[in-house]
Amino acid sequence: MPLMGAVLVLLVPHRLRVLASAVALATTLITLGLAGVLIAHFDPNTPGYQFLEHVPWLPEYGVAYLLGIDGVSLWLVALTAALGVLSVGYVSLVSPMERTREFLFHLLLLETALMGVFMSLDLVLFYIFFELTLVPTYFLIALWGGERRAYAALKFFLYTFFGSLFMLLAALWLAFSHYRATGEMTFELMRLQAFVAGGGMPFEVQKWLFLGFALAFAIKLPLVPFHTWWPVAMGEAPIPVVVIFLKTGAYAFLRFALPLFPDAAQAFAPLGMALAAFTVVYAAIVATMQLDMKQVALYAVVSHAGFIMMGLFALNKIGFTGSVLQQINHGVTMGAMFLLLGMLQARTGTLSIQQLGGLKTQMPLFSALFMLVMLAAVALPGTNGFIGEFLCLLGAYQATRGGSISPFWVVLGATGTVLAVVYMLWMFQRVFYGPVPERLRSVRDLTVAEAMLVIPLIVLIFWIGLRPLHFTLPLEHAATAHYARSATSNEVGRAAEAR
Repeated sequence: MPLMGAVLVLLVPHRLRVLASAVALATTLITLGLAGVLIAHFDPNTPGYQFLEHVPWLPEYGVAYLLGIDGVSLWLVALTAALGVLSVGYVSLVSPMERTREFLFHLLLLETALMGVFMSLDLVLFYIFFELTLVPTYFLIALWGGERRAYAALKFFLYTFFGSLFMLLAALWLAFSHYRATGEMTFELMRLQAFVAGGGMPFEVQKWLFLGFALAFAIKLPLVPFHTWWPVAMGEAPIPVVVIFLKTGAYAFLRFALPLFPDAAQAFAPLGMALAAFTVVYAAIVATMQLDMKQVALYAVVSHAGFIMMGLFALNKIGFTGSVLQQINHGVTMGAMFLLLGMLQARTGTLSIQQLGGLKTQMPLFSALFMLVMLAAVALPGTNGFIGEFLCLLGAYQATRGGSISPFWVVLGATGTVLAVVYMLWMFQRVFYGPVPERLRSVRDLTVAEAMLVIPLIVLIFWIGLRPLHFTLPLEHAATAHYARSATSNEVGRAAEAR
């Protein structure tokens, strides 16, 4: 549906910017409605993937157009659809772009690619959608970004494209190994997963293939030390791009890297947990040193990515659930924060902390909404951030009982929650309190239409925080399957090493 909308937007004449925005908004609303239909018809008591679509694409090479969703991808698809509506609404109501038609075309193409990432169950199809996210994002940054947009777009493209090549090579190796063993070529996730689980892949080879997938996804996540492209690229990117750009790297970890190579995941779990905890703390410390509100938020995203990975590398049911919930929280909380930052920048022309102050007096509605979003970002109990980080840390602590993961990393990661309060409150105090600079005394508060772009996300912040079961119940079967694979992987890995 977003792809159809992108084509329709291109058919609108250049001079009819309002019509182009209307077509894009209608498209994203229809997409959101279809996502609602998926939620309504999704059966949380049915294990495995639902709404499967399987069409042979290149049958002689084992490539198929294979889509499906489970409890994990269900919410990420719905969140992508919701953020698509808000991103187009931002362009229409807050900050109209030059060459609006072309901007909306690339934005809808990005939504198409993200939808494909969250639904693909064929490795080649997933790689195509995974790489397709680079194309519209590159042009959105290069053509509509900030002063350093050319450098930022190039760095973004080279980093993520180079990392993805390792995933492609690992996927090819896995598919050809299946072909040599069975005489049948396939890139279907479920069949390759069964092949590896049945002992079709030596443990030493599994480790190298896991590293190939993990490198691509760690760069896209971004995980320290592979994060350097993120503050540069997204710092120059237009606000709608940052809002809709979800955690595809984290999703790829839990959908492909961990289930395909559970033995290797168990072997690398201590390293993954250490990198995740280091990411939480390092990004939080760097965030406290930033003098730009957008950069503070971008490093907060990196810190949140660390919590997501702590939950994943716990390799247990609690950590898995917390990790998925934190991915949803990231899109909700940080999406709302970036929307508000975009509205502030449109009014003041800057997000420099040193050039702002006293906004509580000038913009009371904006200040109240920003405070609510900030409290969710620092994981205040009652908000979505608390339940997500709590489950990630609880799963990580449970993983220490096996002896392979040191409790030190869990304690280190937990300090990130304290540091988040430090950098967020420090920013909030300097921006919203104190004397009002002369140049800001005529700044107007949010309009009703602008507030309505953010309020649905704030409702979700408290809905998830106060009633998380509505979101975790559909994850039950996916988490149980993930836990079952991980619980036996250690014994399988030892047996493979012995062979």
